[in-house]
Amino acid sequence: MSDPEHKDNPILSKPLVYQLPYEGEVRRGIAYASGPRVMDLYLPEQLAEPASVMVLVTGYPDPGFEAKTGRKLMELQANIDWAKLFAANGIAAVIYSNIEPNADAFLLLDFLKTQAPALGLDRERIGIWSSSGNVPNAVNVLHTDTALRCAVLLYGYMLDTKGDSIVADSSKAIGFVNPNRGMEHFPENAPILIVKAGKDELPGLNQSIDDFEAEALARNSPVSVIEFKEGVHAFDIFDDSQRSIEMIKLCLGFLRLRLNVY
Repeated sequence: MSDPEHKDNPILSKPLVYQLPYEGEVRRGIAYASGPRVMDLYLPEQLAEPASVMVLVTGYPDPGFEAKTGRKLMELQANIDWAKLFAANGIAAVIYSNIEPNADAFLLLDFLKTQAPALGLDRERIGIWSSSGNVPNAVNVLHTDTALRCAVLLYGYMLDTKGDSIVADSSKAIGFVNPNRGMEHFPENAPILIVKAGKDELPGLNQSIDDFEAEALARNSPVSVIEFKEGVHAFDIFDDSQRSIEMIKLCLGFLRLRLNVY
């Protein structure tokens, strides 16, 4: 039975504050592995060649999340709207269900690469998007799959520094997976855009972003951190200001550049 307190949480049904018209093809319920592991594929309206693709990486187990909220992560309105927005910008997008977030993210990526021709996708142009408590799983994906082209990470927990346990403690408290062992899991290859919400109130979250940025500078890694000083956590659904919309557009521009979508 779902938890009424969590079921009424506005983060479950709030739409993205910036949207574009989209009437492209959506292929729903594609099985990417055994059991109830399925994906929805949002294709660009004009698909003249294999499309680049963004995967919206999740970090909460669907069985537990659904028990509390009454829905899977792929059913959150914001995730659906981000997928539509990517597709409206010429980038295919994938949202998916999971049982075990860490392993299933790789099962999904393997499926996309193997089935790319049949799906109309370019296996060489795959990026990932993630936010909030989902980000540690996305960081692990980036660390492990070095062929990914790029990533956008919004207001998310990152990696713990030596002797620190901000992310590990938050993982236990909030319920997201954290398959990382601190900065030794730092992703070296893919260009990453991080948007930091200056008014984020989740304990330690912005400190983890600052620590990640410092590590990137020390390693000379292609990480860009943009601070939205007035931004709140989940600003993309709670703040319809012009500055918030500019942050979303900035993410889209970064992805179009890195995925060669013109």
